[in-house]
Amino acid sequence: MSELAKINACAKRPIDVWTNYIYYPLSIRLVYLIRNTRIKPNEITLFSMFLCLIGCVGFAVGLRPYVVAGLVFVQVSYVFDCADGQLARYKQQFSPVGGWLDQVSDRIKEFAIYFSLAYGYTRFHDRDLTVWKWAVIALFSLYLLEYYGQIHFKPRAVAATPDGALASATAPETGRMTGFGRAQRLRSFVPFRGFIIGEQYFAMLVFVACHAIVPLFRFVGIVGLLMCVYRPAVQYYKWSRGYQ
Repeated sequence: MSELAKINACAKRPIDVWTNYIYYPLSIRLVYLIRNTRIKPNEITLFSMFLCLIGCVGFAVGLRPYVVAGLVFVQVSYVFDCADGQLARYKQQFSPVGGWLDQVSDRIKEFAIYFSLAYGYTRFHDRDLTVWKWAVIALFSLYLLEYYGQIHFKPRAVAATPDGALASATAPETGRMTGFGRAQRLRSFVPFRGFIIGEQYFAMLVFVACHAIVPLFRFVGIVGLLMCVYRPAVQYYKWSRGYQ
């Protein structure tokens, strides 16, 4: 197996279609370029946050050329955000601090992005204060979705085996689980299927490139809140049926 293939195997999957086909091809090659250097995953995480904050300065200016430049920095920062985990898995450099830093930097970036976009917009649309309402709704939905993402249910044990142990519902429902797994795989090709982070960054790319700041907040807020209902429902269904 080539080194590039090994790095590709370190990419977290399944993931959203945008990350898989737009951001991962870049992050995998970035990891390939730095694989023999002394660069550590935590340094990649911090650099990703640094790039994002530079981009947010452009967002806060509010003028279209600065906003577009900021968008480029923010999108590149997500490539580095993908690369830190891939580099950690490739070099087997894991630590509790690294996981904590990754989570904290993501939340800082989300707040900085939405605050700077709203601030830059109001600099030239000072009478349209509804942008702050939608920015708060969007951020709330993203933070709630991230919280949901940290919760993992164990399959419910529903039956006892001859030796007295509890068995998962997956055992007698192998056929249906196969169908469910097939549906899950097909669902991975649906855009905005769970509104996870790659889908959020792609939505930002499209809306901000069109200078549609308020529509971005509305889209993120509405889709995010819908997913705050949909995703727990799917998790409950999987748990109730004993699916992994």
